[in-house]
Amino acid sequence: MAKVKFGIIGTGAIAKWHAAALRLTDNAELYIVYDTLPERAAAFAQTNHCRMASSLAEFLASDVAAVTIATPSGLHAEVAIPAALAGKHILCEKPLEVTVSKAQALIRACESRKVRLSAVFQSRFSRSVQAIKKAVDAGRFGEPVLATASVRWHRPPEYYSSAAWRGTWALDGGGALMNQGIHSADLLLYFNGDVSEVTGCTARIMHKSIEVEDTVVAMLKFKNHSLGTVEASTACAPGFPRRIELSGTRGSVMLEDDRIVRWSFVEERPEDAELRRAGGRGEDMHGGSSDPNAISSEGHRRQISELAAAILSGHGLSTPGAEGQRAVELICAVYESARTGATIKFP
Repeated sequence: MAKVKFGIIGTGAIAKWHAAALRLTDNAELYIVYDTLPERAAAFAQTNHCRMASSLAEFLASDVAAVTIATPSGLHAEVAIPAALAGKHILCEKPLEVTVSKAQALIRACESRKVRLSAVFQSRFSRSVQAIKKAVDAGRFGEPVLATASVRWHRPPEYYSSAAWRGTWALDGGGALMNQGIHSADLLLYFNGDVSEVTGCTARIMHKSIEVEDTVVAMLKFKNHSLGTVEASTACAPGFPRRIELSGTRGSVMLEDDRIVRWSFVEERPEDAELRRAGGRGEDMHGGSSDPNAISSEGHRRQISELAAAILSGHGLSTPGAEGQRAVELICAVYESARTGATIKFP
């Protein structure tokens, strides 16, 4: 099988999951890495048996076909745009960028060179999420009523103090919602469509020294006229599984991490009992409710495989850049509402 050569820019914490995922992907391989800290890049390259570039120019001059962007969030566009302009396909860690304008600039750069841009939302690739999406698209839940997301996680103070960029507006782009809650915000949009207005409130309850919030709650009104909430925190001990819940006039579902813990409809189908059994077992694509090092690399593997297949055969992407921008737009609107005290309406 043909393999797409991937490179990684940024060899910090998240890069090891990309490297692990690439080792398990049939149609992709890790070829080269680059980091502004040469010692860290060298150690990473040695561990993962790949090349190391001594400069970004050297990295972009290599014959790598696709690039994983694993830098601090506020530096994504700074390295992804030159990579796109060099003709490299882009796999960009969440968030796509920390502002809507920077996300749009990255999308335009990729479009200008006709390269693929895949926004990392690995949660979409679980079988449970796909089962829910299929049921939503088939109208099984009836008219949408409520769509809620809860991310009650815990991070010790050392999580923020261990990396100077964490908890800053410039490089983290926000706190519990932009960093930890973005996957849940994306799933709400994926399942229930666009939001028409949002009202948010933020707080620093445990982590007083950071610039951004450690706790946030937002009320959402969706364009399909349903209502919802999204809440996220890094101050909830000891940390609990992420929860997504959809309720409609004909059925409801609850997802905890990758496990379906409720699957109930007014009109049951024969396959529902088996889906409850299979969905309840999950796939071990767990999150990091109390430990950011406890996440699984399986979702990354599936997304990398999709991007490699798109490069090799022209297939479409389920998480193109526009999806990454949509999540950033929602989160930035929550922050704007919290800052101004006003409800933010989307056009």
